[in-house]
Amino acid sequence: MVQKKNDYRLNRFLARSGIESRRKSDLLIQSGKVSVNGRIVTIPGFRVSTEDEVKYMGDTVRLRQLGTAVLNKPHGFETTLSPHSKRSILALIKDLPPGTVPVGRLDINTGGLIILSNDGELVNRLTHPSWEVEREYRVFLKKPPVISDLRSLRRGASIGHGEFSKPLSVESRDRNSVNIVLVTGRNHEIRRLFEACGIQLAGLERVRYGPITLKGLKRGKWRLLNENELEALMSAVQLA
Repeated sequence: MVQKKNDYRLNRFLARSGIESRRKSDLLIQSGKVSVNGRIVTIPGFRVSTEDEVKYMGDTVRLRQLGTAVLNKPHGFETTLSPHSKRSILALIKDLPPGTVPVGRLDINTGGLIILSNDGELVNRLTHPSWEVEREYRVFLKKPPVISDLRSLRRGASIGHGEFSKPLSVESRDRNSVNIVLVTGRNHEIRRLFEACGIQLAGLERVRYGPITLKGLKRGKWRLLNENELEALMSAVQLA
C-alpha cells in the first residue's frame, strides 16, 4: 500500500485512523479529547508523525493501512462489494484492506474505470460535487452523430427533477462515438442527458476519473495506484 508521508496534521491523522471525518476531528481536538505524547493538543493543524503517541479519550490511535486502487469493470457487474451479490465486483478483486469502498458507481450496463479506496476523506472529496472532479466517458452511438447532436449535448439539457446537465466538453472521437466530460456524478446522468437530447446510445464506458485513466489495464483487472498517481489524485482534491 502506498502512503503519502509519515508526517500529518493531527486532524488528518485522526481521520486516517478511522476515528472521525477531518471536520469532526477538528471538534474532538478543540474540545481537548486528544493528546500527543501525553499532552493535550487543541490545535487541529498540529503536526504529528507515526512515531508520536496519539491518544483519543485515553485510547491509543493508530493509522489504518490505506490503499487506493483502480478497476476496469466489465459490463454485467454491479458496483458493490457485497458478498451476497452474484454480480459483485468483489469477484474481481481480492485482498482489499478493511473499509474499502467504490468511489461513485457505474450501473450494470456501463463498463470502465472505478476507483476504490479506504481513505474516507479522499472518497468523500472525489464524490462531493463541490470539488468538481472530472469524469470522462466514451459514449458509443447507434448512428453517427450530426452537428446538431453535438450542439445539443454541449448546450446541456434538463434531465428531470429540477436537474440540468451541462458537460464540460463534448468531442467526436470517430464515426460512432463521442467523449464527454462531466464534473457531476448524478445517477444515470449520461444516459438521461442523451435521452433528453434525443440521441440513442449503444454503449457506455468511463475512461477517466480526475487524473486516473485505464491505460494498460485490461478488462476485469485491477491494480493499486502508484505513488505518482496517488499524488496526482490527492492533489486534485487538495489533500496532497
